[in-house]
Amino acid sequence: MKEIEFSRRAFLRHSLLAIRNSMIVLSLPAILQSVANASEATLQGNSFTTLNTEEAVELAAIAARIIPSDETPGANEAGVIHFIDNVMGTSRPEVLGPLRDGLASLQNTVRATLTERKFSELDPQQQDAILQGIEDTPFFATMRYLTIAGMFSLPEYGGNRDYAGWKLIGFEHRHVWEPPFGFYDADYMARGE
Repeated sequence: MKEIEFSRRAFLRHSLLAIRNSMIVLSLPAILQSVANASEATLQGNSFTTLNTEEAVELAAIAARIIPSDETPGANEAGVIHFIDNVMGTSRPEVLGPLRDGLASLQNTVRATLTERKFSELDPQQQDAILQGIEDTPFFATMRYLTIAGMFSLPEYGGNRDYAGWKLIGFEHRHVWEPPFGFYDADYMARGE
């Protein structure tokens, strides 16, 4: 149990660092609107509205290494790329240029150091090595932030598909919480106050 708590704390600490170093910071309404629009686009089978297909494939591959699929769903299963596409087009279009520049720089690194031409063509170990080399850049911080926001957003608004993010961190979703809510509430209820 201690190991799980430590890893959750470490995850949250790293999430806060992602926000601080990112080129983008979203307000809650912007996140909710982006998730709702992304969900609608996904349900209607629409293609990407802001990203071209190649950009979407490459950014989805990056998001999939930030929150990979293993015994639990990852960024791909949660529909993170649709969230990113929508955020770039509606909430923060001024970040699209720097995001595209960062992706182009990443692809240049791939071509300069490996035989593959695209990040998405690399095996997971190669992808991780490339990402470790850029983890202090605003591009990577932005991708990490957008991936986390898309993964753990409210399911009612279309993100966090099938509660993938909440299951990952052990959050129990309930529409209504019944008493006793916690230790102090139980004590309060027992006294009949």
